[in-house]
Order: sequence, then C-alpha cells, then structure tokens
Amino acid sequence: MFARRFPAGALVRRALWAGALLLAACVEQTGGVRAVSKVAVAGGAVTLSAPYGFCVDPRSTREGATGSFVLFGNCAAISGNPQAPKPPARALLSASVGPQSPQPVAENFAQIEAFFRSEAGRAALARSGKAADVEILSARVRDKALIMKLRDRSASRGTPVAETYWRAVTGVSGRITALSVMPLAQSGLGDDEQLALLRDFVARTKSAN
Repeated sequence: MFARRFPAGALVRRALWAGALLLAACVEQTGGVRAVSKVAVAGGAVTLSAPYGFCVDPRSTREGATGSFVLFGNCAAISGNPQAPKPPARALLSASVGPQSPQPVAENFAQIEAFFRSEAGRAALARSGKAADVEILSARVRDKALIMKLRDRSASRGTPVAETYWRAVTGVSGRITALSVMPLAQSGLGDDEQLALLRDFVARTKSAN
C-alpha cells in the first residue's frame, strides 16, 4: 500500500543516484574554470543557488534521466582566481535532484525519513554504499524541509570531509531535492554554523525557483 501511494524509496534513491559515488571521490580543486554560483538542472526545471563564496565544480556535476548531482566548492579555488569570492566556512555543498514526485514532497516527510532509516536508505546516503557506515543522529521537519544530522564513517578520497554533516530534503519545483553541508575535515565548523549555511542554501535555491 505504501509503495502504491508514494514510492519514496525509489524516488529518494534516484534523488541520490550519483551523490554517494561522487562524494566518495570528493573534488580536488585545481582551478582554471569559470566559477558560477547558480546552475540549472533537470532540463532547466530546477535552479540550484549556493550561498556566497560557493561555486559549481563542473567536473563533479552529473545529469541524467533519473536525476542530477552538483557539488559546490570555494569559488576562488575552482576558478583559480584569488580575487574571486571565498566562502565564510570551510565546507563543500552538494545538491541531488530527483525526478518529479507524484505527490507534494512536504506531505511525505514521514515516509522519506522512514526510508532513510532503513538499510536501503542508509546505503543510499553512504559514500561507501554500505548502510553500516551511516547513522542518523537527528531528524526534524522545519520550514518545509526534513533536516537531518548524519554521521558517515566511509573513507573519503580526494578532499577529506568530516564524518558528521547536515542534509535537508525538500521539494523544489515538485522534485525531491537533497541539499547538504559537508565540513572539511578538521574545519571546526559547529552545528549552528552548518545549519545557518544549510538554511541559506535551501532559501536561495527555493527563491531561485
């Protein structure tokens, strides 16, 4: 019955289709590309807009029939221009956009959270693809978004990121969209700073749509 009403597991898996693979090999920024803070994905249906100082890493952007993934990093590092904006926090941002949802995303946060707490859901979250590597430390609904604090013990290749990070799952243009703030390892970025950055990311993206 649940699957017929709202196939949350399948849709969320598609929303994260490339995320775990790309985050397992997090961007090693070498610079020398045009840096932009906004990008249209899903055939132009969704515009992702990052907070100040964060720009799209084009090498880590993927788009396909089942979803889109974008990684945002330090604009100055990505562009190779030391005069370009720099973010106030040492972190990477990611966005995963899935297919059109059959029902309003905000009406299904309980089912989406239940999926993430399942073995399949935790495997979808893990950089390693292994459910045992991910733990949901907290989850709550705020401002039409499911906000989760996660711990991912998977080894990271490329730029090292902290085990603990924050993710928001929300609806953007009718699509399940997951936005994350991932502190760099030993950045010392606290929960309040991460949440403020995440709320800014969500607000800018929703405003752009």
